[in-house]
Amino acid sequence: MLTPDNNFSIIALLMFATAFGIVGEHKNWFGVLPGVLVTILVTAIFTSFKILPSGSDPNLTVPVYNFAFTYLIPFSIPLLLFNVQLKRIFKESGRLMIIFLVGAGSVAIGALLAGYLLDLGPETYKLAAVYTATYTGGSVNFMAVGKTFDFLESPLFAASIVVDNVFTILFIMLLFLLPKIKFLQKYFPKANKEDSKLEVFVPMKSEDLLVSLAKALCISAILVAMGMLIAGPLESWLETDLSLDVLLITVFVLIAANVFPNYLQQLEQVAFQFGMLLLYFFLAVIGATCNIGALLSASPQVLTFAIIVLFFHLGTILIVGKIMKFSLEDIAISSGANVGGVSIAAPMAATFEMKKAVTPAILIGIMGYVLGTFLGIGVGLLLK
Repeated sequence: MLTPDNNFSIIALLMFATAFGIVGEHKNWFGVLPGVLVTILVTAIFTSFKILPSGSDPNLTVPVYNFAFTYLIPFSIPLLLFNVQLKRIFKESGRLMIIFLVGAGSVAIGALLAGYLLDLGPETYKLAAVYTATYTGGSVNFMAVGKTFDFLESPLFAASIVVDNVFTILFIMLLFLLPKIKFLQKYFPKANKEDSKLEVFVPMKSEDLLVSLAKALCISAILVAMGMLIAGPLESWLETDLSLDVLLITVFVLIAANVFPNYLQQLEQVAFQFGMLLLYFFLAVIGATCNIGALLSASPQVLTFAIIVLFFHLGTILIVGKIMKFSLEDIAISSGANVGGVSIAAPMAATFEMKKAVTPAILIGIMGYVLGTFLGIGVGLLLK
């Protein structure tokens, strides 16, 4: 119904989904469902019924979606990290890193298993390679490994892109729901959460709110600009295809938060609230990439391949997580870092009310970018 250049109407629907998720969670409309999952579902329904243009259609360029992917995650990261302590970060990221690495290994083994179980012809090893890469680090790794194995011209390429874009979002929805599944709750310890729900907000005068918000946005903008300015030259100097901007932004905000802790802590609550609003809007855009009709029309063998990889991964990290006494939230965040990268892991940590897990989520997500290409190429060569 809406063309890709109908920007304000698209924004209105995305904002409706954002507000519906936030308000519904505040008023407990959805029961055990988290508001962020409802936001994703709403825009997925809009896309599947062709009300919103599909973000997974390679023939469409939607400026609003491109804006969200390009600007919202970098800008929201500093806002979520105004109150971080390095000692806590290193302690907690080490724990998440363990289950993240288990998850990465299980993706590789799952891809090898799918490659042996399913015969998709001579291109099977290429499909295993790109799915290992994308489910370890993200779409950047998918394209890097795809170029390495000349998969972009493969007859499986189009179906693999649709499955990667759409089925992955459905799997991420499951991850958001994972800590709410009562059957699993009795087998896993409770997460160490903090009082950071969206509705928790200290009343303040309107002028105080405006001043605090202006300061927080200014600081966030400066930190993002610094990261972006340095990222390009640093990538050229290191001769790497990896995007270093999110890593540098995270480093700069960690420095600022630990050099000026008292000042940033005064702004932390306002900054976190606004950062969460940006993340909800971004996840509404993520939902708009989930076109169920496109998934159903894709190759059933390619879809089965992805199902084997992801559910072998999920089963493995649940078993290992149970043995090592990880919470369901820890497992979901780590899996989100594997499957969706930084842009999923960080919002997931914030949504689970685990503020101090946001930075570890970013760090393990970045580790996925580093590992994904190497693991993908390794699996491809083994199957070949």
